[in-house]
Amino acid sequence: MPEISAVFLDAGDTLLAADPPIDHVYRAAFARHGVEATADDVHGAVHATWQEVDAARARGEERWKGPGGEAGFWRRFVAAVFARVGGGEMPEPLLAHLIAHFREELHWALYPEVPEVLAALRARRVKLVVVSNWDSSLPSLLSRLGVLDSFDDVIVSAVVGVSKPNRGIFDEAVRRAGVAPGAALHVGDSLTDDYHGARAAGLRALLVDRGGRHPPEVESIASLAELPARFDGHLTA
Repeated sequence: MPEISAVFLDAGDTLLAADPPIDHVYRAAFARHGVEATADDVHGAVHATWQEVDAARARGEERWKGPGGEAGFWRRFVAAVFARVGGGEMPEPLLAHLIAHFREELHWALYPEVPEVLAALRARRVKLVVVSNWDSSLPSLLSRLGVLDSFDDVIVSAVVGVSKPNRGIFDEAVRRAGVAPGAALHVGDSLTDDYHGARAAGLRALLVDRGGRHPPEVESIASLAELPARFDGHLTA
């Protein structure tokens, strides 16, 4: 196997997480518009809506290429979640509130180990690239969280026009990093999108498995804090 010369990192639930969690934000926002839903109902509605997005992607329907681009996607997504908890037609102020909320850096938190891990990887002189299923707001968010300068590039599905696990986004990442696929290591929290998606595109992969839920045959780490040591010669991927 070639030496690793680039590390690609997923964003959501790998580098950072919503704080408070997304389900809690949706539930509170719905309540302000007169829809009282249980936490379980909101969680189920969000999950079911993402399942629909994933099923459409499997049919070749990229989420960002529908009517209205990014804005259109989020309009359809929030409307679907709202309808699933009995909300009926989505109020426009609800969508505006949620978009504004998730654009604010105060509502996102880096995992505690992230700054130290990024510094350690930079010291090893590898290229660092964010590769994420996110909209075009991600670079600005990373900047306001103070970590954008740690990366050589940020590649988001909304701008590239294709989402993980489709190999197109991985192909774009290795092209822009100027490395061979086998010299790139992709690290993320999704078994399907990050782990299997990267490997199918010829990259090496590690799963961030903070909950210890995945089988032992999956090459995984419990947090990003383990990544520098793995990078130093203990990868078997």
